[in-house]
Amino acid sequence: MPPPRLPFASLLSRLRTKRPNGPVRLNVALLNFLKGALVYHLTVSYIGSISATSGISMLPTIPHNFGAQPWIMTSKLHRRGRNIHVGDVVIYAHPMIPGAQGAKRVVGMPGDFVSVLTPGKRDEDMDDESIVGGEVREEMIQVPEGHCWLAGDNLEWSRDSRVFGPVPLGLVRGKVVAIIWPWSRMGWLRNSLVDPSAEEVEWRTA
Repeated sequence: MPPPRLPFASLLSRLRTKRPNGPVRLNVALLNFLKGALVYHLTVSYIGSISATSGISMLPTIPHNFGAQPWIMTSKLHRRGRNIHVGDVVIYAHPMIPGAQGAKRVVGMPGDFVSVLTPGKRDEDMDDESIVGGEVREEMIQVPEGHCWLAGDNLEWSRDSRVFGPVPLGLVRGKVVAIIWPWSRMGWLRNSLVDPSAEEVEWRTA
């Protein structure tokens, strides 16, 4: 006895319900991936990120280990210099090396005067009058509007604003707020510079 025949309309309805399952699942997965990518992009661009760093220019604030890179947490709420103050450690886009970033401390904001020594000057050179001209230079510079002056805590091994000049605030990518790795140094990073005016008031009232 032959099997019962299905009406053509019923057969088409069954095909319609089964065929889209594969593409629909693929589209949902793709949509979820795009949503996740968008959330990740917005988070690391405008809220914060965790990344590795290298070099010894910020010793001892940011530790250095030749065997493993330290990891830092950066707040992107301070990008483009928002609410940045003297003493903060920032991540910035290098003004001379395309695609490179650096971490340095802000030692001058727009309008501030900064005392500058030529990189590489040693303590024994301070009182040596024979060292003049281009080898050792000391001058006072006023930070222009819309810029900041950056310096490494380990001055002898830092290439900073003494080399490439004041950095536009637009190149500031964020503020370093914590050390994540190594575990022995893990903790929040605080502004360690003392306002001279505040220090003077404390001395007078003591």
